[in-house]
Amino acid sequence: MSWEGAYDAKEWQPHPSLLEAGQAHGVSVTTIGKPRFEGSGLTTAALRGGTFVGAEGLDARVDAALSAARKPGVTYLYWAEIDKAGHHHGWGSDAWVAALEDADRALRRLASSLPRGATMVATADHGMVNVTDAPRWDVAESAPLREGVALVAGEPRAMHLHLARPEEAATVAQRWTEELGDSAVVATRDEAREHRLFGPLDASVVDRIGDVVVAMAGRASVVDSRTQTRASLSLVGMHGSLTPAELRVPLMVAGEGA
Repeated sequence: MSWEGAYDAKEWQPHPSLLEAGQAHGVSVTTIGKPRFEGSGLTTAALRGGTFVGAEGLDARVDAALSAARKPGVTYLYWAEIDKAGHHHGWGSDAWVAALEDADRALRRLASSLPRGATMVATADHGMVNVTDAPRWDVAESAPLREGVALVAGEPRAMHLHLARPEEAATVAQRWTEELGDSAVVATRDEAREHRLFGPLDASVVDRIGDVVVAMAGRASVVDSRTQTRASLSLVGMHGSLTPAELRVPLMVAGEGA
């Protein structure tokens, strides 16, 4: 994900992050990630607060986490290789299994080496489905999907449609519903807000939600070859929708507080 061309991250996300809130209450906070992500737009928007420790490999990040755990506080360690393998090769692939085994080995070392009184919580940010040989639509090649749509934002499993004429949201939503059938749930922004799909919405961010939002069912997806890169069009694993495979994630707790 790139922040290039976007405006200041603190303007985009002006509220204190959870890590920042913890720091404000006297909690020692450490974030561990790739060195190049220190001070990046996404890090500033979502993970600002406390100390950032740059570490490239998983073993180096585990070492950094163990060092931070020697004093009371909260440490956030993120590892993206399982997600990356799933996107490019599919979940369940040999590459995905290898990445999972690497993470399992490192987490076992972290859990077994924790200092007295420390607790490790391991989880994921989402699940994933493989979209190969599943239904797929390309907005660039579909007149019913293109009509009235100025921009397709979001991702192939969860789209935000920004319209040339927002007042036509209901009409566009109906047309997408007819075109995608049982492969998607389509709603206007107002309908999504009514059902609290995005939870409480700050007035300053309402227009970031599409005039029409689309959540894909099964393993189906919608792409737009006019704006997506060749790499994004070739992804095997995708996520972002509301299916159990994408929403249900594991949670493991280890250590004296488990």
